[in-house]
Amino acid sequence: MENEIDNIIIEHLKALRNELRSFKEETEENFETMKNRMCSIEDQMVSIRSELTGLHADVAMINRRIDKMDGKLTRIERRLDLVEA
Repeated sequence: MENEIDNIIIEHLKALRNELRSFKEETEENFETMKNRMCSIEDQMVSIRSELTGLHADVAMINRRIDKMDGKLTRIERRLDLVEA
């Protein structure tokens, strides 16, 4: 009788160990998936940031050109006496 109880306990322990092993493997797979997704998000953020940085550089260049044209227009107006005193 005692031997049967020992066998039942051993079988339950084996089943628990198998469930734990399965849970551990599933958790590790899910963790790897999450790490891959995080890396993908980080890559996308870097890509967006570089696009925005490029956009900011373009806007700065356009503003420089507008400032130069504004300066030239002011000089032309002064030379032609089109500026109000």
